Amino acid sequence: MKITGIETLVCHARMRNWVFVKVLTDQPGLFGWGEATLEWHTRAVVGAVQDIAELIVGEDPGRIEYLWQMMHRQHFWHGNGIVRATAAAGIDIALWDIAGKIAGMPCSRLWGGPVRDTVRTYCHLGGGRMEDFYETSVEEAERFADLARQA
Repeated sequence: MKITGIETLVCHARMRNWVFVKVLTDQPGLFGWGEATLEWHTRAVVGAVQDIAELIVGEDPGRIEYLWQMMHRQHFWHGNGIVRATAAAGIDIALWDIAGKIAGMPCSRLWGGPVRDTVRTYCHLGGGRMEDFYETSVEEAERFADLARQA
């Protein structure tokens, strides 16, 4: 099996953009998704994903540790800072997604099984200007609270 391409999908949000990474393989319908969001550095992360893709397209996606080492070591002398680390993390997550799909199990099982049965959630409304929050209507605040309870 080989990696045939790496794509990014940017979802624009109010105060930040989410960057998703899709690793494609030569197996029909088999791909993995990762997340590589770094607030206020969207274009830099997308560019770093494209740079790293040049290194690993054609490689076996099952060699996750080898590919991580390659991503880290090949860029060490080129400024392996937070932007490149975020890009590599998104690719790494996508590789684990592929491994989980092949094994027919969630990644948590690949990593040794779940640690707990429940996960606490919270709702974050994002950054921005405080004045914008003062203008939020009571109805809108109640809607946000309801969404948080449903998380």
